Amino acid sequence: MFTLFHRKKEPFSQTSTEEWKDQWRSLVPPECRNVPVTVNGESVIAYILVNHFAVMLQDGLLMEAAFFPVCEHFQRAGYHVIWLMRCTQDVYNGYLKKVGGTKNNSTKWLWKKPTTNFGRWISDNREATILLQHTELPAGDIVTCKTRVLSRVTWATSDDPSQMIPRRTEFLTVDLPATPKELLRWLDGASLRQIAEEKE
Repeated sequence: MFTLFHRKKEPFSQTSTEEWKDQWRSLVPPECRNVPVTVNGESVIAYILVNHFAVMLQDGLLMEAAFFPVCEHFQRAGYHVIWLMRCTQDVYNGYLKKVGGTKNNSTKWLWKKPTTNFGRWISDNREATILLQHTELPAGDIVTCKTRVLSRVTWATSDDPSQMIPRRTEFLTVDLPATPKELLRWLDGASLRQIAEEKE
């Protein structure tokens, strides 16, 4: 008689949303955190504002209703928008899975039971960069952190582009920037090409 033993999954734990946001904000000096940007008398606060980048932090993949208006607000002010989302819980629960291996530095993902039409983020707003945090940040100084926790979305599609919540979504990411240290280099003015060459 054979008995099948299933390895028990480690319980999922992550920092609170506020702790997570504080950790990413600590990447930059205090004067670059929670900075209001005013356009035509209306102000929106950027979690991080450095050089020509406005960074928003979102805990989870659920598309906020304000995504497009907020992007447009910062773009009218002359900023490139980076929308950084923590999706570690989706990965742990199996809703977000890598499909196959990494090819040419690109990774294909399948998002089962999506909560929004992720493809529209890419097709309707090409001036915004979407970064996914797929792995928990380690404790310690984020400024020098070389742990690969990020992927940048380059392409996305869903089975029904007309629906806000489709049945499935697929998308591609590249690992640049992949670490907090690489993200900081980008925010500080290095091009993605320079960062890629530094890795070689």
